[in-house]
Amino acid sequence: MNYDFTSIIPRNQMGAIKWDSISQQSVMGQVNVPLSVADMEFKACPHIITAIKKAADFGVFGYTYLPPAYTASVADWMEKRHGWSIQPEWIEQTWGVVLALYHAIRAYSQEGDEVIIQTPVYYPFFSAVKDTGRTLVESPLKIVHGRYEMDFEDLRKKAKTARLMILCSPHNPVGRVWTEEELKTLGDICLANDVLLISDEIHFDLIHGPHKHTVYATLGEAYAENSIVCTSPNKTFNLAGMPMSNIIISNPDLRKKFQEASRTAGTEFYSYFGYAACEAGYTLGEEWLEEMLGVVWHNYQVFKSFMAEHFPDVFVHDMQGTYLAWFDCSTFGLGNRQLELFLKKEAALYLNQGYVFGKTGSQFLRINLACPTSVIENALDRLYAAAKRCEII
Repeated sequence: MNYDFTSIIPRNQMGAIKWDSISQQSVMGQVNVPLSVADMEFKACPHIITAIKKAADFGVFGYTYLPPAYTASVADWMEKRHGWSIQPEWIEQTWGVVLALYHAIRAYSQEGDEVIIQTPVYYPFFSAVKDTGRTLVESPLKIVHGRYEMDFEDLRKKAKTARLMILCSPHNPVGRVWTEEELKTLGDICLANDVLLISDEIHFDLIHGPHKHTVYATLGEAYAENSIVCTSPNKTFNLAGMPMSNIIISNPDLRKKFQEASRTAGTEFYSYFGYAACEAGYTLGEEWLEEMLGVVWHNYQVFKSFMAEHFPDVFVHDMQGTYLAWFDCSTFGLGNRQLELFLKKEAALYLNQGYVFGKTGSQFLRINLACPTSVIENALDRLYAAAKRCEII
């Protein structure tokens, strides 16, 4: 292995959201590492660090907007990694995908319009719809033979009156990588009902095993023209601290409306250092990414095997994509608040509680596996010890 994925790097007192919100005592001889918010505990790709240092050495950090080398790196990555040919002028910048959701909702709908989301889902989807005065419509995913699937019959009913739909692909938190067939069926429903699709594909570089991510816009011209695709290097290369997202919009009318929504929100200039970091990742970071994915997949196997041995009644869903494992803890017999208190007080574990992703996430947990394997092993030992002590198992 050419890169360091074993060192534990404490981030307390650095303003890190998930670190500064927890107790920092040593637990079982190890720093207490939170496994919640979806950023990594790995040091960034060395090529990115070098690029940021070079950008700092230049010494002039004025207003910056889409350098040509940057847009070329984005286009090259999309072609190389996803077989998606884009034009540089299709790229719109935002500080992050969540901000892009707010822009898109304001650009393409009116107050009161219905917006469909598929729950359980990344919780800012709820806020983006409600904060903009739109009507939230949930189309819950269904579990069929232990696998989450889209409920197309439900979508067909709800699409009749909706204006927009936000797709999470790959899906956070359930870990599904949607198949081309599933996406086409969804797209046909949207096209038939004049529902514009906003596709959040921020995790699209984080795919495991035999699964293949299909960028929604590659399904065909009709699908591309009725969608915007939200991408970012932030999850791929752990760059959330310098927010940088590329919103790809091939339809010129949709692109113009998005630009206007961005302008009127006062978000016209972006991160000088973010451009340098993304360009370096997309041009030089693929080997680092592949090694990181191998570590995450190993962590998932460690996690799943441990749960099968020590918590056989807990169902761990397949992690086809992302670095986030989703598991059903209803057999613990604890309510949402009880489960949260048990983890924090008894096991010193900080995970994402499933209920924040919607009602259908109740009694589920999401664990972030983008960390050294030793952190996962230590956390699992604490969980098992606490469960035995509290007679949960």
